[in-house]
Amino acid sequence: HNIALNRPRTLTVAHILDWGSPITLSSTAPSPPDILLAADCVYFEPAFPLLLQTMRELMGTGTVCYFCFKKRRRADMGFVKMARKVFEVQVVKDDPDGGVWEREGLHL
Repeated sequence: HNIALNRPRTLTVAHILDWGSPITLSSTAPSPPDILLAADCVYFEPAFPLLLQTMRELMGTGTVCYFCFKKRRRADMGFVKMARKVFEVQVVKDDPDGGVWEREGLHL
């Protein structure tokens, strides 16, 4: 539904992934993807390693991941700490609306 609303100009494919399970993508999905968009995936601390495993398997050296989550508990920042051990993590700081989403406890 979000893909249709945003009307991207390039091939965009959505997939539901079972973290930690083998990845099977449709034949139309580029492998690895150029961009991985993940939102609100940080909510259950025991699943953090499975999420990271799935991201590692899905992403290639040229993949850029945009990852957004709302910090609900102190443990949620533990995901970022774990991700920094696996990926190059950069916090978005140049968004003119950053103050708005930061006040809501959102991280990008």
